[in-house]
Formats: sequence, structure tokens, C-alpha cells
Amino acid sequence: MKRILFFILSILVFTACEQYPTPGTQILKQFSFQIIGANQFAEAGNYLPDSVGIIIDFKSLVPAGERQFTMEIEVAEGGGTVDQTVVYSDKIGIMKTRWKVGYTSNEQILKVKIYDTEGLFSAETEIRATSYFTDKLNTIDKGFLVGIGGMVRDTINQRSMLISGRNLYVLTDDFLNWKRIGYPFSTSLKELEINSKGEVFAAGWNGNLYKTSDWGENWYDLGKPIPENPYHYELTITKDDYIWANKWEHGIYCSKDNGITWQKDISGLEKQEELGRIFTFADTSHMAISYHNLNILQTSDDGLTWKPINTPEYSLTMFVTDENAIIAQNQGGFRLHKSTDGGQTYKQFFSPHVAYGTSSKHLYDKFGNDYYVLAPGGGVWKTKDFEEFTELFTFSKQRNLFIDHQGNIYASGYSYSNAANDPTLILPVTN
Repeated sequence: MKRILFFILSILVFTACEQYPTPGTQILKQFSFQIIGANQFAEAGNYLPDSVGIIIDFKSLVPAGERQFTMEIEVAEGGGTVDQTVVYSDKIGIMKTRWKVGYTSNEQILKVKIYDTEGLFSAETEIRATSYFTDKLNTIDKGFLVGIGGMVRDTINQRSMLISGRNLYVLTDDFLNWKRIGYPFSTSLKELEINSKGEVFAAGWNGNLYKTSDWGENWYDLGKPIPENPYHYELTITKDDYIWANKWEHGIYCSKDNGITWQKDISGLEKQEELGRIFTFADTSHMAISYHNLNILQTSDDGLTWKPINTPEYSLTMFVTDENAIIAQNQGGFRLHKSTDGGQTYKQFFSPHVAYGTSSKHLYDKFGNDYYVLAPGGGVWKTKDFEEFTELFTFSKQRNLFIDHQGNIYASGYSYSNAANDPTLILPVTN
């Protein structure tokens, strides 16, 4: 009996020692610290604006109090350099150094080890930054430039504005230097358009239309262009400064007085279908793709009546050049057809390889003397006449084309909440 009791007592003592080890024999890994200077950006080969590093929370230490800490830094990605690879903490727990970003990739990563001189505390973390290139393509996979929803530019006053998520931004310097600006209404914005006067109009997800004449300093609520529509709609401003709003089952509304009054279509739409972007044609009419019949509709009375014109079969998008050539893109990959006789005849000129077949509202643009075309899941090309094309860059995910007032080209995709984002590709104007 005594042997049994002694054996049981021995087990209890051993277990207690495992649960409560002798003080001073265990390395304590949990303590608090903050990263200094993360998520900055700079041109490749230059220092970030501010130092990067770690600040230790001495109050989180057990026992609390000042200790000497060391920070060891390793450049893990991007090819940059730091002024010091080993840094010691000061009296308030700060360890920092300067970081010059590299040329290898846009994403810059430092791996950081933190430990005290007594060997009681240790941790590892990463510090990230972005390096941007002015002489080659940039790949941006985090931040507000991922998932751009819309962009407008004013080349006369040298300014650009974009939507990303729920926020608006204006360009202040290089293509990565955007400043967030506020707006006085609670809804998110879906689209931006700009007229010839430089006034910006924004379509809200609540169905309202908003206007600013001073680049976001003041905004005016113009109400609902489509009555009784509490949700989003398609917004276009054509070269003649007509404002167009349309939505499935609601028809097409047009304003010729900056959104004060609106007139609705009266015939020509089979099911009050939604249209794509609307374009002026020959200064006497307007054209747009119907998402119902996948053909081009034309109106000569400011949108009151619409009639179909000859269109390549199953066309998804269209564009009208300054020379009044009609460009139609139809299914079966990405095939561009051109008509120089008002749609009577077409000729196919371009059919690049694409990873998938789809459409987007933001596929065509003109900057300077050149037109630009984005094929979703394919790439971006430049052309002067939609007959000969020059490849700028290719990809497999991006689907929206934007160009700011400097001429920088943005190819963006989706921003996901439960999956990896589609990076935004940016080609600087120097290319």
C-alpha cells in the first residue's frame, strides 16, 4: 500500500513541475511591439520618406521595465538596402533605420527579428513597403489602387480623380501619389464622369447623381435621374455634354442642362433594356450597345427614339472614334470590327489572345493622338486607326482601362474580400 501511495504522489509532483516550471527557465515570447513606418512607397533606388523599425511596449513585459532589445533586419524581397542591419533600442524602446527601396519588384519586404539581451523575449515580423518604377511596368497588389472603380481626368487643369471602394482620391504628383478626399453624403459612389467644363459627376449606389465644380471641395445632390430607382445605374456624359442615365426595366434618361431636367425614351427599346456607354456620332446622333439584343442602337432625337443599325453578330461593346469610325467588339474571344460607313459594312482588324471572353465598360480611351484598347484577360494595345496595333503589355486577369491626366496607363481587375486581389498594372507615361 505504501509503495502505491508513493507512486501516485510522484506522478502528481512531476505533473505539477511540468505545469509550473521553475521561474527563469522558460523563454517568454509574448510581448507587445509596434511597427514603425510600414506601407510607405518611394521610387526605386530612393529612401522611403520616413525611417522604419520597431517600438517595444515596456509595459507589456513581465516583469515590466526597461530592457535592452536588438533588432536584426534581413532584406527578404525587392532588392533594397537598409542603413543598419542590426539596431539597438533606446531608452523608450525605439529601434529604427532608413530603408532604400530596390528595383527587383514593386513589393519590398524586410524580415525582422527582435530579442532582448537576456534571452527572455523574442519575436519575428515583417515590414512592407512599395517601390515604384518610372521606366517599366508596375504591379500593385495592395492598397487603394487595387480594384479601381472609375477615373476621370482634366488635362487642361492637370488633375485626375478616381474611385476605390468607398473613397475618392485626387492625383497630387506621380502615379502613386493620390490624396484621399471626402464627400458629404453617406452613399458609396459607383461611377465618375466629367464634362467639357471640367465638372465631375458621380453616380451613387443609392440612385442619386452628384456634381462638383471645384474638384471635390463642394458637392451638390442633383437627385435621382431615374425616378423611383433607389439603386445603381449606368452613367455616361457624351462629348456634347449630354448626361445619360439608364437601367434595366427603367429605360434611358437624358439631360441637356447639366442634370436639372431629364427626358425619357419613348420608343425603340424592346424591354427598356440597359445600354453600354453612349457615344456621339457625326455630331448629329448618338449610339450605344444594347445589352438585350447585343447590337448597336442609334438615336437622332437626343434619346427619345432608338433604332438598331447593322452590327457584327453578338457584339458586347462599342466605341466611336473622333473620325466617326464605329468599333464593335463581339463574342468569341476579343474581336474588333471597324466600320467607316456608318455601320453599313465592317471589317475585322484585331483579335488578340485572351484568357477568357468577357466585356467591360472601360475598354477604350484616347490620349493625345493615340487610341488605347484593353482586351480583358489579354493586354493593352495602342493604335492610331484601329487597323494597326502596338502591344504595350499583356496579362491574364485585368479588365478595366484608365488613363490619368499625365498619360499613365492603369489596367485594373477586381478587389476581393475572400480571395487574392487582381493586381493593378501601371505603365508610366515615359514608356
